[in-house]
Amino acid sequence: MDKVITLLPFISILFLIVFWVFSPNMGAALLTITIPFVIFAVYSNLKRKELLSELRDTVKSFQAEKEEIIKEIQKKEKKQRAQNEELRQFGKSLSTAINKDQLLRLIVKNFSKVTESKEGESQCFLLSRQQGTDEFIYEAGHNFDSNTLKSMRFSENDEIIQAVVKSKKINTFISDIFGGDSNIRYFLKEERTTYLSQLGSLALIPLIMEEEVWGIIVIFCREGAAANIKNDEAFFRLLVAQASIALGSAIHRGLASIDKLTQLYNRTFLQKRMNEEVEFCNRQLLPLSLLMLDIDHFKLINDTYGHQEGDMVLKKIAQIISKSVRLTDICARYGGEEFVIVLPGIEEIANDKFSIAEKLRQAVESSDFVVLGDKHIKVTISIGVTVGRYPEDKDLGMDAFIQKADLLLYKAKEAGRNRVCYS
Repeated sequence: MDKVITLLPFISILFLIVFWVFSPNMGAALLTITIPFVIFAVYSNLKRKELLSELRDTVKSFQAEKEEIIKEIQKKEKKQRAQNEELRQFGKSLSTAINKDQLLRLIVKNFSKVTESKEGESQCFLLSRQQGTDEFIYEAGHNFDSNTLKSMRFSENDEIIQAVVKSKKINTFISDIFGGDSNIRYFLKEERTTYLSQLGSLALIPLIMEEEVWGIIVIFCREGAAANIKNDEAFFRLLVAQASIALGSAIHRGLASIDKLTQLYNRTFLQKRMNEEVEFCNRQLLPLSLLMLDIDHFKLINDTYGHQEGDMVLKKIAQIISKSVRLTDICARYGGEEFVIVLPGIEEIANDKFSIAEKLRQAVESSDFVVLGDKHIKVTISIGVTVGRYPEDKDLGMDAFIQKADLLLYKAKEAGRNRVCYS
């Protein structure tokens, strides 16, 4: 069709010329009249071609823009899916923590991972606020030498810390670790060249609990990673929210497992851990000892000096217990003035100079208890000790352990108190 429109003026002129040959007068008249229309037709045809060309260019441009928009949408969707997966994996990882310390290590490890670049991982550590102070201390780190950090204190008035605490927002310093005055920058100055060439940027991410900055995640990273943190702040806020929720839950779980007065574990937590330790010792064929102790004449202390002084005695006994056992042992307030201690891997026997039960009895007996401000009294304890030996005692559960230890405690009381009775 385009060819017909293009050729039509030329066919018309050819027809008029032929007509002119056979009828010169009429042909000349028609040619004179037709020439303007032919010129207009040629012009219109050229203009139409120009407009069609522009239209095709516009369509191509729109098509290219459409493809760019689609690519951008696909890129964003791909990034969103990747971030959703990172969030899922982040939450899944944090859910495996069995205590607060492990959770803190997982938090810094995961933040180090999500801020890594092709050149390598970032370096990350976590500072927590010391209760009742304006200082932050080192809690956990990943890819970091913590020796320097553990001995340092970071004041809330520190230039960088203050910015995070006041704003409660993520702060980034791209290619600017060493500017300004801050302890966070100071301890790295000896390695200035190394850090500027490798990890020249810094990000500080606040952990918020109950509207306050509980801790700060400090990330030393490459410029691209710091820029990503700044540009994807909404994503990192979601990570922070997950970490804060998990941390809050861990702290509340920990508080729920602690007896408020003595700061030892409570009876509920003891039951859970005792069952776990029995299973472990049974699998490993290790002995397990359980001590049940009771404060002698505790009712008389309460009646004579008052319940507040009785509480003071309970607290001091708990402190002595904590100092007399290993970190791996389980110490709990069982109820009233009774305490239970679980010693995995230890076989407590009579007349053993290394007996923890006897060591504990002597520690309490030799301690000075002060009541009513200036009265010194002596306090003693009686202890019943039972031992599980595996695999012979594989069916001995916690209730049976407690029952046997309780009977032995009763024997110690009957024998005159201030003594240990072994199974």
